[in-house]
Amino acid sequence: MKTRILSIAMMASAAFFIGCGQTSTESATEEVQMMSVDEMKTPVTMAVKIEGMSCPAGCAGPIQENCGKLTGVGKSEVNFDEGMGYFTFDASLLSKEDILKCISSTNGGGIYTGTVVEDDAEVETDEATTEEALHEVTTEHEAHS
Repeated sequence: MKTRILSIAMMASAAFFIGCGQTSTESATEEVQMMSVDEMKTPVTMAVKIEGMSCPAGCAGPIQENCGKLTGVGKSEVNFDEGMGYFTFDASLLSKEDILKCISSTNGGGIYTGTVVEDDAEVETDEATTEEALHEVTTEHEAHS
């Protein structure tokens, strides 16, 4: 009986980690140098609704990390609780489709889908955070409504 319970517990744990795309509790931390907004020819900030995430460590973390490695990305933030990703990138090097492809290909592909909620929010300096840029666009949009 104890063996059966232990086997079920081990299978449930394995299913959880595999379902999240993470097979161990350790994660490799490698330093990724993202592009400075001041270095970008055409900085754009984009908010993406991300469907399919089931946990912060195995889903949101890898999406943030993978998209942050793309040449031309200055900021990559994924908020699991909101189900949102915020990306600042140089539009002369990347397109919004490149970011969406990165999201959908994370953890082997076919798990996540991204839908652009807000795009073309220009960022002028490194002091401007993704949230500030998106707030300015939202406020401007509300003023026109």
